[in-house]
Amino acid sequence: MFLFAEVEHNQLFAMFENNVINWVLLVAFFWWVMAKNLPPVFKARDESINATLAAAQKARQDAEALLEKQKAAVANAEKEAEQILIEAKTIAAEMKANLEAQTQKDIAEMLVKFENAVAGERQLLVNELRQASVKAAIELTRGQLASQTSAEVKANLLNQFMEQLETLNTKSLVSSGALESVSK
Repeated sequence: MFLFAEVEHNQLFAMFENNVINWVLLVAFFWWVMAKNLPPVFKARDESINATLAAAQKARQDAEALLEKQKAAVANAEKEAEQILIEAKTIAAEMKANLEAQTQKDIAEMLVKFENAVAGERQLLVNELRQASVKAAIELTRGQLASQTSAEVKANLLNQFMEQLETLNTKSLVSSGALESVSK
């Protein structure tokens, strides 16, 4: 049987026969066009997908490396933070000790100054008290002497004073005369 030969058959069968052949030819043509044109498209699509997968794999590796680097940085930062905290506590303790020592020194100096000021004030007060008591004693004695001495006692005191002056004068004259006699 020839494919293109016409044989009289039943009309209904002829339509079916032509349609089958047309469909077979159409399918063969599509298959041939696809077989010719689709492999480069599929190859390009395959390469594109593989490139995208490779890029995704590289991005994943880079992200994992970055994650590890960040984890290391965080761990290192925590260690540095702990070290800074330890150093800060040490410095704070030293500053506190220095401050306490300086405060104690300042308190001791202020106490010495205060005690010296108190001693000076005490000495000044004692001196003023002595001066006041001496003045009071002199005034009291002057008042007592004036009220207790009579004209007779005053005359006796004056006579005794004069006698003492005379004895002093005679002694000084005798001593100076003795010196003159020795020098001649």
